Amino acid sequence: MNTIFAQCSAYGKAGVSVFRISGPSAHHALQQLIDIDISKLLPRTLYYKKIYNKKNKSIIDEAMVVFFEKGFSFTGEESVEIYTHGSLAVIKLMNEILISFDDLRLAEPGEFARRSFLNGKMDLTSAEGLADLIDAETEMQHKQAINQLGGSLLKIYDNWRKNLLELIGLIEAYIDFPDEDIPISTVSLVNDLVQKLINEIRVHLDDGNRGERLRNGIKLAIIGKPNVGKSSLLNYLMRREIAIVSDIAGTTRDVIEGHLDIGGFPIILQDTAGIRSHTQDLIEQEGISRAFRVAKNSDIKIIILDASKCESIKENIEEFTNLIDDNTIILANKIDMLNQVLNTQFDQYPIINISIKKEHNMDILMNKIEEIAKKIASPTESPQITRARHRAQLEKAMEYLSMFSLQEDLVLAAEDLRMTMRSISNITGKITVDEILGEIFSNFCIGK
Repeated sequence: MNTIFAQCSAYGKAGVSVFRISGPSAHHALQQLIDIDISKLLPRTLYYKKIYNKKNKSIIDEAMVVFFEKGFSFTGEESVEIYTHGSLAVIKLMNEILISFDDLRLAEPGEFARRSFLNGKMDLTSAEGLADLIDAETEMQHKQAINQLGGSLLKIYDNWRKNLLELIGLIEAYIDFPDEDIPISTVSLVNDLVQKLINEIRVHLDDGNRGERLRNGIKLAIIGKPNVGKSSLLNYLMRREIAIVSDIAGTTRDVIEGHLDIGGFPIILQDTAGIRSHTQDLIEQEGISRAFRVAKNSDIKIIILDASKCESIKENIEEFTNLIDDNTIILANKIDMLNQVLNTQFDQYPIINISIKKEHNMDILMNKIEEIAKKIASPTESPQITRARHRAQLEKAMEYLSMFSLQEDLVLAAEDLRMTMRSISNITGKITVDEILGEIFSNFCIGK
């Protein structure tokens, strides 16, 4: 196994930069950087030391250093961590001296975490939780990631795996003695346990994609006719101008995105082209097609109407009726230009009267967005699926369980359970292949 190193803090000027070294030559590398025999130092203890380039007898920095014995580090290997000042010059010199050591090489993205998994320090779901924690931008993303890192998903999947092992053991006991019939009580027990497992996996799968939505961001599409205030709403929510606001119809022709945090939920705002039926402009037509496509794939939809032109709510909204669902917010903008009160209901859906320009009732809109976000993505007491990889393996497990039957060949019945267990084990890494590892750990940054 090679010894690897990397800067595991963010690159750039900072108060402190952290370098990690892991592998069989990690302690030797530290010995080459400091002027004291490390056998006189205690593991897992911070020391203030000068870091040297012994080749030209120069001082690189004064830093804090710590080394870990095998089995007691993040990777499970001999490891060293060096905390230098975050000077760009120091970072450059540290990388140069470390890469010059014959027994060291620069770590690949995610290689430290991969070694941690391979050395049994974490399972794949915990490794993915770590990646999500690093990427978390909101409170709710942090909550979900820290729970997964702590083993919340592993506990569920390991329990299912344990139950499957017991079931396989029961069946194989009778495969070894084919002359004996399985007692009715055993058949009933096995069938009940299989059905219980099916029900638990089904409930786990039937979560409305809450975990994936929270991890990837809740998509919110802003749609409406030209000049109703879509781009103004995007700019208001983002608190900066990222979309051009103009009285000219067709100004927005492509989807413009912005990211923000509402109530701890990650929201991906998508401003779309104005919808109008009669346009000869091919580029605008493509923008309108994209607007409908984005709206259909969004988690939350905001339909904006121009209140100053809303003689009939029904006529103004009829182009969007196919998009309206329980997660749709209907806004009547520019109410500051009206003398009369507009309807506050369209069929069973409420309409919020607002003025983006005057910031009237915008608090009601923000509360409504947060309310829907909570409904579709708020973490539940039970850990949630956070990746398509998990969902695909669980759906495979359900297929094998649906084929299970004690009425047919017991060998085939045991194999169905064994394949179910394999699918679940692929999620945690109890049984895995290099392709899966490559896909997971390549998404980490260098240094993790």
